[in-house]
Amino acid sequence: MKKLLALLLAPPRAVLHGMAVGVCVGLVLAVWFSVARLLTLAYYWPSPGGELWAELPVALLMGFRFDLKMGAIASLLLFPLLGWRWRMSAVVIQIWASLFALLAVINFYYYGFYKLPIDSVIFGLADDDTVAVLHTIWQDFPMLQIAVVLALALWSANVAALRVGQSALQWLQQHWARARHVWLIPVLLLGVLLVGKGTLKGMALQLDNVTATSKPFLNNVIPNGVTALYNAWDAYRTSTDIGEEDTGLKALGFANFQDAARAYGISATTPEGVQRALMAAGPNQLNGKNLVFFQMESWSAEPFKYQSKDMDVLAGLNTKLHNAWVFDNFDAAHHGTHPALEAILFNTPVTPITNGKYRHITLDWGVPFAMKKAGYDTLFVTSGQSGWRELNRVLLTQNFDEVIDAATLRAKYPGAEGGIWGVWDSYMFRYIETRLAQQPKGRPLFIYGMSTTNHPPYELPSDYKMFAFDINKWPGDKGSEHLIPNLQTYRYANDELAKFVSAVENSAVATRTLVAATGDHNVRTFGQYATPESQVLRQQVPFIVWGAGNLSCSNALHQAASHLDMFPTLFPMLGIHQGFLMTGRDLAKCPSARDVADAMAVTFIGQARSNHAIWSMGSPNTLACQPVGSVCEWEPAQDAKARARVALMDWNIRHHIHQASGKKP
Repeated sequence: MKKLLALLLAPPRAVLHGMAVGVCVGLVLAVWFSVARLLTLAYYWPSPGGELWAELPVALLMGFRFDLKMGAIASLLLFPLLGWRWRMSAVVIQIWASLFALLAVINFYYYGFYKLPIDSVIFGLADDDTVAVLHTIWQDFPMLQIAVVLALALWSANVAALRVGQSALQWLQQHWARARHVWLIPVLLLGVLLVGKGTLKGMALQLDNVTATSKPFLNNVIPNGVTALYNAWDAYRTSTDIGEEDTGLKALGFANFQDAARAYGISATTPEGVQRALMAAGPNQLNGKNLVFFQMESWSAEPFKYQSKDMDVLAGLNTKLHNAWVFDNFDAAHHGTHPALEAILFNTPVTPITNGKYRHITLDWGVPFAMKKAGYDTLFVTSGQSGWRELNRVLLTQNFDEVIDAATLRAKYPGAEGGIWGVWDSYMFRYIETRLAQQPKGRPLFIYGMSTTNHPPYELPSDYKMFAFDINKWPGDKGSEHLIPNLQTYRYANDELAKFVSAVENSAVATRTLVAATGDHNVRTFGQYATPESQVLRQQVPFIVWGAGNLSCSNALHQAASHLDMFPTLFPMLGIHQGFLMTGRDLAKCPSARDVADAMAVTFIGQARSNHAIWSMGSPNTLACQPVGSVCEWEPAQDAKARARVALMDWNIRHHIHQASGKKP
């Protein structure tokens, strides 16, 4: 009977011992990673570097959390092999420790060369001329030093892991061998899962959390080698393969770029000629005005239609609209935050394109490039974490001078609070207000702000006075359980934007500053827009401009338009007439009868809309008249022009990346 019981207990006992050994080895390797981080900091510490000391503990703590996460994940994957005979366990531990040590050394020297932890560029070893890359590594890296460091890393990691693993297994076999100890398996499993998640509440520890401080140097040493390689692979794996130059052209019904150019009214027939024709090329008449542009999270246009005393969704913003240009027939280019960001800044239907395998390629027709050419300082500010989508890296490549995020704001404003996505938007607006006031008069400033508070899980500052919304008075779809919390954060964001606009209007820079704002996409909780009457609301977001004076013709505000028309409208207000892609039209111009007939809201999701109809590009059977019940006709020439506009922007970026990366057509 005892033999049978021992036989039955052997597998669960091995599971228990394997988990416990995995936890012990994972912990010691996490500590080993942290020691490696300290050595990296000591070796690469800049001089002077006194300003780094204050945030060093934050970086070390976040780094150790990532180390624990990687150790926990490895132990979870390997525990089935760790609880049996020591010989098998030792081999597994050696492989585990050696891989961790190898990646730590690669990460160390990768930082020394690129001044970044391992990123997606490392996969150029496979994508590029592998022999040439290896030859470069052999020439440019201190191979003897690397060999010595690698040997020491392998030896120390293995010694530490093997000693702890063997001692743990021996102790467990002596003290955790009874049947009752098997019940510790779920406790250990829960602990490993929690450590692997890296947080007790909210989302799991991820790339966003790498930007834990306001200092890039400290942020760059937070990821250990395993974390850095995983993040690099994830960016590389999820990045868009640019494919053939004519991929988008063909998808939109054009045989080649010449066909699309003709449909768009461009007579040029060479790639260079078409690209020149797409670029604005008038003489600049710079007026030195600052531009502050806000991409507001989930800033749908629908609540604007319901504003009332009982449904006060706009809060303070309601008092700031009388002297603004409010474009109220306006569509977002995309239905996601990052795709909208890339669409607005870089006019790309192909997304994601600025991170991953093409993150080093500059898109020199984009908004920040046009601003720099016109003499502007360029600043990106977000209340979120700039590690998200690698914004802290890629935006600097794309001609932003600085990237300010939640970590920077916490450092500047001690005690700054926030939710899962970063700090509250109020700190972003406060920082931008300060930067505007500090900007030298002779140096105009372009600021691109990205808010985050109006995002699930819809958290708010504890001292914010909420409005008593009555869901029964909401005229739209009431199906979402998150509607009221969403309306509260929506209202908060409007309130903070209004305070910022008021501060600018009452400041010394009022006469030389434009403020513009739009939404990245519609709000998710406002309904499915399934009825024909509501379909037009699916992509609608506000576009508002302050500081531009009086508009000579108010009907310009009501023409169908989209994100693609924003900067062709804003640039002329600054006297900038060159260096940017003409993705749309200048909405400030008084529309003629022909302009009204041709006005379109063109998007990158296949939808187009005129003042009278909405349709999927290239599909006559999808035409829906607006408003519902009115009469409209399919306009093939108008549809072709909408398709050609998107197709040429698609071709432009694919062609540019082919040229920049040396891809053969």
